[in-house]
Amino acid sequence: MRRRRRGGLNLQRSGPWIGVVGLLMVLWCSVSTGLFAPWWGVVIAFALLVPQVWLVARWARTRPAWCVWVPVVGLVVWVGYAWLGAVLGDWSP
Repeated sequence: MRRRRRGGLNLQRSGPWIGVVGLLMVLWCSVSTGLFAPWWGVVIAFALLVPQVWLVARWARTRPAWCVWVPVVGLVVWVGYAWLGAVLGDWSP
């Protein structure tokens, strides 16, 4: 008789929800870009968020476990974008 594992994380069911909560965190980072970036830098930060939302919405049914990685990559992209803006664009409060 095979034992079924109880508990644990089932990314086939919870992956899209984890991705959505992660995207809310990336949204918060994009909003906080307004503290140090010019207006057009904030617009670009929000524009970088749009494909992430589209990807999670698309993958929610076809690849739900992959949805977890979209906000992780989005956060890395946002940190790189903010760093480049601060170094090359001289963004400061």
